[in-house]
Amino acid sequence: MVLFVIGLGLADEQDITLKGLEAIKSCEHVYLEAYTSILMVPDYQQRLEKLYGKSVTLATRETVELQADDLIIQQSKIGNVAFLVVGDPLSATTHTDLILRARSQKVVVKVIHNASIMTAIGSSGLQGYNFGQTVSIPFWTDEWKPDSWLERIGENFRIGCHTLCLGDIKVREQSQEDMARGRLVYQPPRYMLIPQLITQLLEADLHHQTKYMLAHSTLAIALCRMGNSSSSPSSSHSKQQDGELIVSGTLHELLALSSASPEELVAEEAQDEEEVPDAGEAELAQRRAARAEQRAMKAFGAPLHSLVLVGKRLHPLERDYAAQYMVPGSQWMKVAEDVYGCR
Repeated sequence: MVLFVIGLGLADEQDITLKGLEAIKSCEHVYLEAYTSILMVPDYQQRLEKLYGKSVTLATRETVELQADDLIIQQSKIGNVAFLVVGDPLSATTHTDLILRARSQKVVVKVIHNASIMTAIGSSGLQGYNFGQTVSIPFWTDEWKPDSWLERIGENFRIGCHTLCLGDIKVREQSQEDMARGRLVYQPPRYMLIPQLITQLLEADLHHQTKYMLAHSTLAIALCRMGNSSSSPSSSHSKQQDGELIVSGTLHELLALSSASPEELVAEEAQDEEEVPDAGEAELAQRRAARAEQRAMKAFGAPLHSLVLVGKRLHPLERDYAAQYMVPGSQWMKVAEDVYGCR
């Protein structure tokens, strides 16, 4: 009787390890943790079931945090159970609480590791030992703008380390109105894309006047759909790419890839006035946000997106490798030399 906590890797059903696959075949129950990350293929639950020859149950946050003692852990006392996690189970997101609860009830737990965004950052050309603390950037709302991660970035910058910034994921979230009315209605999934990630970083830095990140002189690397096939340095930036995409440049250059021109903004406002002349500010804001998301998807493709802020201990080999993925016309090399002192 074992609870297997198994990493699935980054992209699709084929990324599982042979050890993980053999463990699943021995299990009576298979759960897929479905709220911290996703596999980057459609119908991934059905794909997993076809490969395993077993039913796969989606485990929501409520399942893991509130029902695990009476469900997953109890089942592990009488048979083998697999708890599947996209990426590595103990890497970017930890499931240590589930493991501790299981072991406190004398359940044998075995962890089977796999690749995660924490290892895939090597594809950027930056070395893992030059990274500091990883931060997660949550979606802001009008009422709630958490930025405790800003000081973690500052701590990394002060010792010259790179920072991996993970964009927020919202799955099975309820609106405040539905929660207030007691309605069990879930919003569509949302995934933070590179432009919103950069915008929130810069806004927090400006608000606190920390000057950790300056748009024109801070180098960054966008990491999109890591592990989902290979990216080619010869086609470093493609506006239509479903596979892995890596783009390097300054924060300003990355943000500009999905920015609308003044003429486009004027045209869009005119279109709104024509199509919804009586729309309130809330509806207009929704339309602007939808257009911004479309531009972001056109520039960087589908989720999942992460961003690396480059630290001042940038090594010439890191600089040159990441330069393969530069935005056309980027100031990457100049900023690396003049601002970062990388020669």
